[in-house]
Amino acid sequence: MAEDMLFSGETLDTGAFIENGPYRFIMQNDCNLVLYINQTRALWASGTNGSETVWNSNISGGVNSCRLIVQGDGNVVIYSAALWATNSVQSKRRLL
Repeated sequence: MAEDMLFSGETLDTGAFIENGPYRFIMQNDCNLVLYINQTRALWASGTNGSETVWNSNISGGVNSCRLIVQGDGNVVIYSAALWATNSVQSKRRLL
């Protein structure tokens, strides 16, 4: 698994994460999928904490047909074409 991306068919087990710079996309032990900046401030969350259901993008396709990337601007995007995003792009000024 790449440090900042997942390919279709790959998963994030509880406690596992991918990251790019200050941005960490983690499947927490409570089953909430969260994007953090500097490991302290949540920018986006799936809202699945405390449930048995694991978050799913619901994008169909074969193995390696899509990839989820934690971008350096703070946005997490699923690409085949851009099919889904957290819409959490951070401006350079907000990082300081």
